[in-house]
Amino acid sequence: MPGLVSCPGGLIVIGILTLSFVHINSEIWSNEVSDIQFGSLGSNVTLICGGVQHGRSPVHWWQNGSSVRFRQPHTSSSTLVLLNTTHSMEGNYSCHNQRGVLLQTIRLRLGHPPGYLSVSCRVPNHFKVQCSWTQRVTTYLPTKYITTYSVSDEKPQPCEQELIDVNECIISNPQFWKPKYLVNITEVNPLGSNSTITFVDLAKTLKPDAPDTVTCVEVGGEPTQLLVQWNLPKSWPADPAAFPLKFELQYRPVGSNLWSKLETENTSVMIMDALVGHLHHIRVRAQDAFINHSQWSEWSQVVQARPWSDPLLNTEEPTQEFYENPVFPSTFPVKATEKSPDSTFDENGSMSLLIALGLFAAVMVAVVSAITILLWVRNRRRDNVTKQELTSMVKMKSLPI
Repeated sequence: MPGLVSCPGGLIVIGILTLSFVHINSEIWSNEVSDIQFGSLGSNVTLICGGVQHGRSPVHWWQNGSSVRFRQPHTSSSTLVLLNTTHSMEGNYSCHNQRGVLLQTIRLRLGHPPGYLSVSCRVPNHFKVQCSWTQRVTTYLPTKYITTYSVSDEKPQPCEQELIDVNECIISNPQFWKPKYLVNITEVNPLGSNSTITFVDLAKTLKPDAPDTVTCVEVGGEPTQLLVQWNLPKSWPADPAAFPLKFELQYRPVGSNLWSKLETENTSVMIMDALVGHLHHIRVRAQDAFINHSQWSEWSQVVQARPWSDPLLNTEEPTQEFYENPVFPSTFPVKATEKSPDSTFDENGSMSLLIALGLFAAVMVAVVSAITILLWVRNRRRDNVTKQELTSMVKMKSLPI
């Protein structure tokens, strides 16, 4: 039986299939995006159909399979000018000749050029500086970042980006005796580039992570004591002698607004003046012990504990108390003064007492007034007698002897 290739009919079939395949293949490749063009939002963007030779007739433009409506009149037979571009003008553009033959496809993406970044750097220990950043201006375009740092006049060194998709870089083993670092983060996209430079003072930026695994337990037989323990931050060096931390512990009875404070360089401390029978809140934070102008860490998670209480004395479960006003812990019982059985005044007795006092005051005023008048009359009479005696003596002296 002769093969398919050996007969003329078979050759015709193979030729038809081959031509069909070539046509389909060319159709697939022609529909793919051959060029990507970037433009700035709000500006005018010009698309050029590269498949048109000089002097040919104008081309027809399509966007995402539809005829282009927003356009500027042709400045040449092969260009399309888009005015005041918006996001709705993005997409796949294609240019065709008058016979409908596809000449070129262009994918248009619109966005903004890079702007300044919001950069934040933290120093969680003596061996690492972590810098992260976010865009202040959303560019809507593919972006990459070039991160470097420099110390004094030295050559810039790379700030390592461990993950490409995470906007963070790390400086390992910084030199604390050269505390002033300049971190340069350059944002690059198809419309340009822009650099943001950040000054980092290692000593002032040093901020440990919060202490880890804070626990608080009662002390048997001690109704006013609580034992608080914690671990160093996981990111801090494990050698406390070489890199010591100091800690601040705060505690208060539940419901109080005032915190009591203790400081230590150990990872445990004993609270000696807890409020008897009350639930307490406790939290801890850390700071580098050598660099006093470094930053305190964030507070640890608040833990709760209640001091030991004698089960023989407390038959009932102590209730949690809440105070509207700040209170200070006190271990001394307060005894209220007993009230009198009858603390009200007798109205009739009070009225009689007031009348008696009024009469007494009136009598005293009258007596004082009378005495005053009698003394004044007596003095007046004495003055008159003295005047008469003087007059008689004068007359006697004037008589002749």
